[in-house]
Amino acid sequence: MNVPARFLLGAALAATALAAQAADALQTIRIGGLRADSMIRLYHAEHAGYLAQEGLKPEFTILGSGPAVASAVVGGSVDVGYSAIVPGIFARANGQPYKMFMTMATESGDAGHQGTWIAVKGASPVQTPKDLAGKTIAINASGALCELLVRDHLARAGLKFDAVKIVVLPFPQMPAALQTGNADAACLTEPFYAASRLDPNLKARAVAEGMIADLKPGVRVAQDGMFVRDDWGAAHKELLRKLVKAVGRATDDFKKDPGLYRKQMVQEFKLKPETADQIAIYFDFGDLAARPGDLQPLLAGMQRNGMLKPDAKADDFVLKLD
Repeated sequence: MNVPARFLLGAALAATALAAQAADALQTIRIGGLRADSMIRLYHAEHAGYLAQEGLKPEFTILGSGPAVASAVVGGSVDVGYSAIVPGIFARANGQPYKMFMTMATESGDAGHQGTWIAVKGASPVQTPKDLAGKTIAINASGALCELLVRDHLARAGLKFDAVKIVVLPFPQMPAALQTGNADAACLTEPFYAASRLDPNLKARAVAEGMIADLKPGVRVAQDGMFVRDDWGAAHKELLRKLVKAVGRATDDFKKDPGLYRKQMVQEFKLKPETADQIAIYFDFGDLAARPGDLQPLLAGMQRNGMLKPDAKADDFVLKLD
């Protein structure tokens, strides 16, 4: 039996209208953050429908640094921010109404559990942090993760921060700066570290790894996470719990299938598969809860390097959702 075209058209229009109504029913959440590896879980949570199932519709804005993320959240141009933890601590300590509610990645003192490096060109004469004296180091922002990493490893080598020259560059520009010699060393995160290691013109290698020098095995430290402004977070705890749940489901997918994580890296960052294969899944595919204890090594590192007042307490930086 032939169905009249007008009925088919009517059914299609009705389906479109229902889909539009369903989309309109979702609550928009504006997420601003760095385009870095941990964001893959947010993208996967969207593509897999986990955010929609929690009634959330994300709007992503890519920002260039942790301090820029903090400014966007506090200023209200985004609702939630993703960045390394250090800029969040720095912002809060300087009077900004800014708190962390979810941990996205952690480092530890165990071998292979670091996600930040001071890297140099393979042919560089620099072999250790002590050799960086008088050299130029690229970091992505002042008052951020890279500054702490450089300060702490230099201090361990007996060098002051002013023993080196600092240039501020976005992460994507750092490999080129190493290649041209505009920087002797660079603070790299993934996927830039893996790409630089495979680049035949760079063959980058690490001379220091981890945000905190000499972090003991078994000791966890939060590397990056999600942040909100105090008043917005207090008023939207249920929404944030839904966001954590959706990201948790994405995390479970990657825990079951690490290959899926690397596939997503290829899709989202347009990496070559061989580059994605080199990215160590160093971060803990586990509990996303923001814990003061995981912030304490960062606070201690910032305090001993003069970046934070001695009386700062980890509890002050965490928004509890339960």
